[in-house]
Amino acid sequence: MELNTKQVAHQTEPMATHQTEPMEGKMGLLMKTQQEKRKSAFFATLSDDPLAHAFEKKTVIHAGLGGTPVPRQEIASVWKNLANTPRSGETAAYIHIPFCKTHCLYCGFYSNAATGDFSQPYTDALIRELRQDNNLAVCQNQPVHAVYLGGGTPTDLEADDLERLLRAIKECLPLANDCEITVEGRILEFGQEKIDACIRGGANRFSLGVQTFNTEMRQALGRISSRETIIDTLSYLKQTGHAAVIIDLIFGLPGQDAALWQRDIDTFLELELDGVDLYQLILYKGGTLEKQIQKGALPPAADTPEKSRLFALGVQLMKNARYRRLSISHWGRTTRERNRYNLFMKQKAHCLAYGSGAGGNLHGHAFFLDNKLESYMNRNLSGEKPLAMMLSPSPNEPLIKIISGELELGRMNLKKAGKQLNMDLEKRFAPLLTQWQEAGLVRLENGWMDLTLAGEFWQTNLAQGLIDYFQTVPGA
Repeated sequence: MELNTKQVAHQTEPMATHQTEPMEGKMGLLMKTQQEKRKSAFFATLSDDPLAHAFEKKTVIHAGLGGTPVPRQEIASVWKNLANTPRSGETAAYIHIPFCKTHCLYCGFYSNAATGDFSQPYTDALIRELRQDNNLAVCQNQPVHAVYLGGGTPTDLEADDLERLLRAIKECLPLANDCEITVEGRILEFGQEKIDACIRGGANRFSLGVQTFNTEMRQALGRISSRETIIDTLSYLKQTGHAAVIIDLIFGLPGQDAALWQRDIDTFLELELDGVDLYQLILYKGGTLEKQIQKGALPPAADTPEKSRLFALGVQLMKNARYRRLSISHWGRTTRERNRYNLFMKQKAHCLAYGSGAGGNLHGHAFFLDNKLESYMNRNLSGEKPLAMMLSPSPNEPLIKIISGELELGRMNLKKAGKQLNMDLEKRFAPLLTQWQEAGLVRLENGWMDLTLAGEFWQTNLAQGLIDYFQTVPGA
């Protein structure tokens, strides 16, 4: 699993005849965190350095997660209604491959070891699920604009399985002519055979979790491939000419200073790839990386002020190189990179979902599939959609969608959003926005709220702050 939160919206009460344990893994971790009592610290700290000190700590989970759990006995009937209701608007599909060759120290989402004969039977199950859902109204009535194979590590599937899975996706889903089809993976064991199989299957975008080019730092974190191997693989991918090549880089790693962070970005720029995500390290409480740091096996990870400085450095380097900013963390070199899937998820678009531990969103309802592999496989074989959890939307879902999607782009048109929702958002948020402007986080002008550099760093805090303020402050 590559460290980022971009697949968060896609990751499990089973049907009434099934009993499963509470969901674990990616969405389990996020939902547990979401359910913790949130401090109502809407207002920022006034300081000379808002980039580093605007809030006590940084929110690291996507804004707006939540909803009301659908009772176990009602999930099957709610799913039937959702599945038989045609959709409209932008739509994505997420296919989850919950297997990894290794468990990286920083990753809180590890599910299943990629050992033994897992590739063929799991691919069979995914194709079976795609075909079982093929004739549902929600699947067929409008185009699908982005497909994402995420994990886990999709590139741990065998080459033949990657190709036939991609072909089945094209067969079963009504893909738009310009559909973005992404295969996420890692450099380890992603050689020419698998790359070529993905391209034959129709993949037009690769998103690879490099995290850092520094060999020593990578190996300390459980990554195996060397800097040289990474560069060779990325160069081969680029020269095929068939797909956009995107990588993830992480700032705030143990022992990583500004010089090492700049070298990672400089290496990316020298390769002239199509895009990059610049993510901050998420240090999961009780996770393997935290334990290694606590016992002195690794140096401390960066604290929030240091992360803020590394964030600012990354922004400046990308601007200097004239890369196009597609979201708070994502940059593209040319128009070939669109970052559509990730933006759809922040905008809470429709998302079809397939695979153990996958999750999606239909008509405002979040749903999650069984993340217990054996249970998923058995239910899949029986012809059942292996649902494990469902959340009905908040009454404020239209506003939450706008806030989450707009702030991911670094701004929000308050006047336009207010007209859409028939409310005066400028007035309702005025006390909060005025204070944020004083704190150096936003600029307010002609109905727009634009994030400053400090606001961009604290973007998830601001998005969640707006949502919480609206929902909890009387008269807001």
